[in-house]
Amino acid sequence: MATLLAAIEGSVEFANPEYLMVVPIAAILLVFGLLVFGLRYVLRPVRTHGSSYPLVGAIKFWFLLVFSLVLVATAAARPFWIYGASSFKRGDVDVAVALDVSASMWVKDLSGQSRLQIAIREVLNLYTQEILTPGDRVALFVFGTTAVRKVHLSSNAERFINQVGRISPPQTLSGDAFPWDTDIATAFEHVYSSIDNQDRFESGDEDWAPRRRSDRMVILLTDGDFVGDREQTTRLDQALAEFQRRGLAVYPLGIGSPIATDLDQVLLDYVPGLDYDFTLVADLEGLRTRLQSEGLAMVEQRTGGKSFTVDSAGISAAPFLRNAVNSHRAISFQLIPADDRQEVWQWVLALAVLTFVLAILFY
Repeated sequence: MATLLAAIEGSVEFANPEYLMVVPIAAILLVFGLLVFGLRYVLRPVRTHGSSYPLVGAIKFWFLLVFSLVLVATAAARPFWIYGASSFKRGDVDVAVALDVSASMWVKDLSGQSRLQIAIREVLNLYTQEILTPGDRVALFVFGTTAVRKVHLSSNAERFINQVGRISPPQTLSGDAFPWDTDIATAFEHVYSSIDNQDRFESGDEDWAPRRRSDRMVILLTDGDFVGDREQTTRLDQALAEFQRRGLAVYPLGIGSPIATDLDQVLLDYVPGLDYDFTLVADLEGLRTRLQSEGLAMVEQRTGGKSFTVDSAGISAAPFLRNAVNSHRAISFQLIPADDRQEVWQWVLALAVLTFVLAILFY
C-alpha cells in the first residue's frame, strides 16, 4: 500500500496547489458532521410501532456537500498526471585502467603514431564516447619496471582525464630505469592491492576481507611485449588467482603492429649525449618489439575477460570497450517519469458536480 501511495504521489502534481488549503477546512466540517451524527444517533427517541429512523437520514446531504467541496478545491488546484514509462536502468561500474608506458609503447609503428598515443586515445574514449556514465568510478595505473597509481577509484571524470592527458614519454632518458622493462606481475599486484586498500578504508571495518564482485573490471592496454623470468611468472600466476578471487575480469587491449620494429627507434625523438647516454644505444642494439598477443590471451582466459587488438591507427576499440563495460552493469527495472502531462481537473470537477446533484436528489 505504501508503495502504491508513493507511486501516485510521484505521478500527480498541481499547477495551483494553494487551493488545497480548503481541504483541511473540509476535514473540520466533516468532523463536525460526524459529531452531529453521533449525537443525534445517541439522543434519538426509542423506536415505536410504525416509526422510521433511517441510519443516516438528511445529514447525508452534509457529507455529500463536504465531499463536493473537497473535489471543487482539488479541481481548482488543477491537478495533472505525469506519464510514467517502464524502463531498464543499468547500474554503475568500477573500471581500473592499467596502461603500459614502457619504452616499447613509444614505438611509432601505427601510421606514424606511437602505441602509447593510440592507447591514450582509447582510454579517453571511455568518456568521449560516453562508455562511462555519471556514477561510474574509474582508476588509473601506469606501469613499466614498477607500477604507479595515478588516480584511485573515483567518479571524478575531470581528474581522470587530466591525468591521462599528462601521460607521455619522459623529456630525457638519463638515469630513469622505469621505462626499460615491463613487469606485468607488479602491475597486477598493484591493481588489486590498491583497490583492496581503498575498499578497506571506505568500509571502515577492521575485519574487512575482499569479496567477489561482478560490477568491476580491469582494462589492460599494452603491446604484450613483456618477458618475465620464473619468479615473475610465479608472481603473475598468484596475482591472477587473486583477480579470480575478487571477480576482476581483465580485458586486454593489444596495441601495435605484429611486424617487429627496432626498439632503438624511440631514440629518434631525443638528442644524443644530451637526453640520453651513448651507452643506451649499445643496450638497445638488436632489440626488436612487436605486438605479442600470446600473453594477453592467457590473461583473458584466466580472469574471464576478452581481448581486442588495435593493429592499425584506423581501428577503434570503443565498441569493444562499451560491450565489456556494459556486461558488468547490473540491470534493474524502474518507472521513469516522462515529460508528457495530462490535466485531470476537468474530471475532478465533473465528479464534484455529480456529487452535488446526488446530494440534492437524496436530500
